[in-house]
Amino acid sequence: MFVSIKKYIVKHERYVGIAAIAVGFIWDSLTLARPDQIFGNITLISYLLISAGGIIVLALRAKRNVIAPILWLALVQFSFGNLAGGFLVVYGRSGTFEGSYLFFLILGAFIIGNEFMRDKYSRVNFHISVWYFLLFSYLSLMVPMILSRMGDDVFLLSGVSSLAIVSVFILILRIISPDMMLAAMKNTIFSIAAIFTLLNGLYFLNIIPPVPLSLRGIGVYHGMEKTINGDYKAFFEKPDWYEFRRDTGKTFTILPGNRVAYCFSSVFAPVKLETGIYHVWEYYDGRAGEWRVSSVVSFPITGGRNNGYRGYSAKSSLASGKWRCSVKTESGALVGRTTFDVIYSTQPFSLSEKIL
Repeated sequence: MFVSIKKYIVKHERYVGIAAIAVGFIWDSLTLARPDQIFGNITLISYLLISAGGIIVLALRAKRNVIAPILWLALVQFSFGNLAGGFLVVYGRSGTFEGSYLFFLILGAFIIGNEFMRDKYSRVNFHISVWYFLLFSYLSLMVPMILSRMGDDVFLLSGVSSLAIVSVFILILRIISPDMMLAAMKNTIFSIAAIFTLLNGLYFLNIIPPVPLSLRGIGVYHGMEKTINGDYKAFFEKPDWYEFRRDTGKTFTILPGNRVAYCFSSVFAPVKLETGIYHVWEYYDGRAGEWRVSSVVSFPITGGRNNGYRGYSAKSSLASGKWRCSVKTESGALVGRTTFDVIYSTQPFSLSEKIL
């Protein structure tokens, strides 16, 4: 039976790999609900350890001049694919595609490359480079939760920690297979340095999503009232049926004498993490063809609430035209935003209400 299974895997290797990545991605989507979730972190750490163990086994077989069996290559591939899929889920919840598209494209390209660049899996520097990229991505998520704060120094600490860990890993591989690592050392060091530089560049350009923060909801409302239970009663124009993933409608109608809009956001942060966020109100200048900042409101958030830390800002005297309210971190990274069209009307319209 085992021989039959092995023959089937060898024959349908590409399709088995694609199916494994797809199942892993769906599994991660269902299980990685929060970045501070114990089970989710155990899963990600396990994949890192399994892939590292697989690389070590492949190095041992290379030392003995034995061709690596497909099951070991598939194990490394499966772990890499699940890690990439898991990070795509976590980082995707933390930012917007508009604000983090380059990072998502890099991660998405890796998932594709994980399937179509299989011949390179025999090269140890490729294994180590991919493992290091995933390690850095995980530490960028984990270190802020351990320290309960975010910032440039925290990200740099994540990078330094990743270099220390991958150095120990390379040392282990050098002990196991010195000849192989000697031949691959130059390319491996260059690849790690390039990945370290790239991720730091993406971070300081505010392209990497601001993990571990994630937007739970955002909308623009006509009125906000705090209830005796500490919740908020909000009044809003309902989105049309085709306006997917919007809490409020894309049109914001203003009647004479009522020109105030409220931007309400709910931002998830892990337990004990405290940081500051900003509501940035912007309008679109059609003549200049660019967005211009109208006002910026800051307030601190505290982590732990599953549905996110709630807060709102008010903006008066909105001119007709395109507006947006962006939620950003202190470093300027985009957590999420809502865009809407302001129109003036003299005709009454109905408002819906809900508890936030």
